[in-house]
Amino acid sequence: MVLDITDLELISDKLKMDHSFCKGKNIFVTGGTGFFGKWLLETFIYLNEIHQLDIKVTALTRSVENFKREHPSLFGHSNFTFTEGDIRSFSYPKENFDLIIHAATEASAELNKSNPSLMRSTIMGGTKRICEFAKKIECRRILFTSSGAAYGPQPENMSYMLESFMDNPQFNCDDAYASSKLQSEEYFTKHAHCDVVIARCFSFAGPYLPLNGSYAFGSFINDVLNGRDIEIKSDGSAVRSYLYAADLVVWLLRIASKGIDREIYNVGSSKAINIKDLAESISGGKVKVNVLGVNQGDKNIYVPDISKAKKELGLKEYTSLDSAISKTIAFNTH
Repeated sequence: MVLDITDLELISDKLKMDHSFCKGKNIFVTGGTGFFGKWLLETFIYLNEIHQLDIKVTALTRSVENFKREHPSLFGHSNFTFTEGDIRSFSYPKENFDLIIHAATEASAELNKSNPSLMRSTIMGGTKRICEFAKKIECRRILFTSSGAAYGPQPENMSYMLESFMDNPQFNCDDAYASSKLQSEEYFTKHAHCDVVIARCFSFAGPYLPLNGSYAFGSFINDVLNGRDIEIKSDGSAVRSYLYAADLVVWLLRIASKGIDREIYNVGSSKAINIKDLAESISGGKVKVNVLGVNQGDKNIYVPDISKAKKELGLKEYTSLDSAISKTIAFNTH
């Protein structure tokens, strides 16, 4: 599986003003072999080869051997080092890093329900470990990829979730993932001994997205690739938005480069679509879309306001949803 070169060209072009920030950096990435991590690695390879930025990366992963077997082209790059360990207890590499990108997360909906204590332990333990590591090596900057879930449920009368919205009476403190992400943000803000910028990430689409998880976009793609009808267990009215992965990388690295210390930036698309319409768009008429649920009368919305990132950092959405769908399908059929 190979990324579309036009995606890497787009990333490079949109990050022109950030090349000097990236040049010569030694970067430590947690979650370096996940969805975000693979895209970052692909980007750093391209920037090094095309622009001679000499970016060096050490990526933390649960299994070096698994990643080497599954992604040899990413593993074998001369500027990349992979270290194995648990985010809560990994051994500190014996070198200094200019930037830490903390993108490790347990985003499993099933784990959140079945073992919330492990979810909390992983997220908060990882946060504390990264803070300690950053202090030890006198790191200058941390980019923390948090989640839009940190806001709690989006109110029905709010079309877009704003960064300023934090006093949410609906916030469910029993949701391990959401509350731990919020607590991690607060911990970094209070305890980090360096600059910290926070990316509140919403929903995404594109190559490397897991197709066998609990998220609608990947699940629908998987159904189409296997010739199965798409079955929506809800009534299909839930509203989401999807930022393409190449755009995501531009946003993350711009936030790392230009984001203001201790500031939070929403990362996602503002172009809302309900789940039924998403399924129909992904299906493209190849398979049927069956809606199995019944409307319960309540609204389920998860869409960010991205005006802050646009205004302060010059970011925008570059890739349409239709293009994101076709690129994701093409990547998984090669």
